Amino acid sequence: MRKTFRLSLLFFILALLGTPLAAHADSADFSIKKVDSAEQIREADFYNVLVAPQTTSNLVINISNSGNQTAEFSVELHNGVTNDRGQVVYSKQSTAQKGTTTLTDLNGETKVVSIAANSSQDVSIPITAPSTESPGIILGSLHVEKKDTKKSTATKGAQIINHYAMEIPVVVHTMPASTPQLDLQLNNVTLGLDASRKPAILANLYNNSNWVMTPLKIDTQVYRVNRSGKKYVAHYKDLEMAPNSSFNSSVTPKEPLKPGKYHLTMTAKSGKQVWHFDKYFTINQAAIDKATKNAINPPKKSYLYIWIIIGFLLLLLIILYLMYKLHQKNKALKQSAE
Repeated sequence: MRKTFRLSLLFFILALLGTPLAAHADSADFSIKKVDSAEQIREADFYNVLVAPQTTSNLVINISNSGNQTAEFSVELHNGVTNDRGQVVYSKQSTAQKGTTTLTDLNGETKVVSIAANSSQDVSIPITAPSTESPGIILGSLHVEKKDTKKSTATKGAQIINHYAMEIPVVVHTMPASTPQLDLQLNNVTLGLDASRKPAILANLYNNSNWVMTPLKIDTQVYRVNRSGKKYVAHYKDLEMAPNSSFNSSVTPKEPLKPGKYHLTMTAKSGKQVWHFDKYFTINQAAIDKATKNAINPPKKSYLYIWIIIGFLLLLLIILYLMYKLHQKNKALKQSAE
């Protein structure tokens, strides 16, 4: 099981890259390449290192400047986080709870280097492992950004500076691989904006473990209390969560929500582990107004019920009219018979 998980993690990390590590965009005029250290566990296209507690190791990256002038590069570590689409991405910020270790905890500084035209340079970023070993991984990336010194004044009174960035994933172990122990928690449920900036019910989930959680499947149902038949649902599969990170799993109604008390039920599954969550929460008018104000293309109020009422009244008028005409016809026939 351990070997299977390790291989799955390798393929998972490689899938995150999307493009070859040593390749470079023509407009950026630079490329990056990982340089292996003694702490590298096995050959891979990303940093996969085992660092003993309280010891320091160096992540070394080779930066090649293929431009025709000297360029400046910033090199820093980013943390593995989960965005609100349920994807692992890398950010300087972190959603980890206190007491957990992120990659920027091992080194939060930024190193700036200047590299001459058509030349390359190795850059070392030291990382110091925590004082105690723990199972699982610390996930992040080594992020390299080039600042283009060319400025454009195409817009009145504005200067535009282009930035180009590349990164290589980093996986840090403080002890040999062990069996994953996953723990998913529901923090809270609020009204806000989903990843598409539409008003949505947001269930904030937290991966309270040092492991990547993938694939993750989530099925959610939300009911308005004391309103029978009204239900909002959302189904997601093939999600992923970075270690010690949180994200908002959204339920996006097609019509505006109303203030009141709601009830959320959720089932989440990753591998053989299943979690069930049940939570009541309240939505007030202020939260609805705020979400609607900040939304892009908010759902419009449905007037279906008004058209149903209008249709019913028209039908009733037609029936009454026909009954009247029938009554008049019967009355005329009766008078002619007399």
